[in-house]
Amino acid sequence: MKTINLKAEISGERLDAFIASNSDISRSHAEKLIAEGQVTVNGSPREKKYKVKAGDDISVVIPPEKMPDMTPVEMNLKVVYECEHYAVIDKPAGVTVHPAHGTGADTIVNGLLHQFDIKDDNDVRPGIVHRLDKDTSGLLLVAKNREAREKLSRMFADRTVDKKYLAVCAGVPKKMNFIAEFPIGRSRKDRKKMAVEDGGKYAKSEITVLKLLKGAFLAEVKIYTGRTHQIRVHMSHLGYPLAGDSVYGNRISTAMPINRQALHSWHLSFIDPFDNTQKSFLSHIPEDMAALITILER
Repeated sequence: MKTINLKAEISGERLDAFIASNSDISRSHAEKLIAEGQVTVNGSPREKKYKVKAGDDISVVIPPEKMPDMTPVEMNLKVVYECEHYAVIDKPAGVTVHPAHGTGADTIVNGLLHQFDIKDDNDVRPGIVHRLDKDTSGLLLVAKNREAREKLSRMFADRTVDKKYLAVCAGVPKKMNFIAEFPIGRSRKDRKKMAVEDGGKYAKSEITVLKLLKGAFLAEVKIYTGRTHQIRVHMSHLGYPLAGDSVYGNRISTAMPINRQALHSWHLSFIDPFDNTQKSFLSHIPEDMAALITILER
């Protein structure tokens, strides 16, 4: 059982909206907690339409989440490389990496449990070393056992993994190569989003323009850190949002003909912690991004 205590500084915001904008709780989850009587204002329960007043003390009780569904599911994951310790898979867009609140048994983890003999005592994210957003495609490194997960996770923490992405971005770049070095944290305006924020965590991306398109460009983005939504936030902040990004995009980028953010993890390179050899993997650009580039070339 977890309790979050909040204090309203200004008046007028609906209770459910106030909770969502001042915590990591989504508005729909806040509505559910209010309906279940898990939210009190100055010690008394209120309905979601209640308008908070300056000085209100809001208490939110979050019951323990149910264990996620870890049922093995046949997904025929595309394996780029496999050894006894780990595998590299080519993740399709539209698939969540691991189970969480509100997800079903259709995540990469469920597929891993069916396709590989995973010996990992992590109850929620067995085999998961790093993540890709649901609608981001491409290379994903997964561990087959606890020892591998710990060693591979350490490589990511130590920033010794070379990670490069392909992205189609809206706008006309001023340079063919540039650095985005801005701190990223939870957005102060919308707690469900990340943003470039003073006081956020250090984040660095290097952008190399590969091809100029009509009102857009194809870029290779090398990330030196692994912040949540890093590339999407950095490119949006620079004025070059990713095509199809419904969260961080603008009117022009979201009108581009692709049904997800045009982001693909295409290059992964590291020193194997088990045999000390260099490993490098590539993934071809997916069909939907290739089709978008063809359209924007015309």
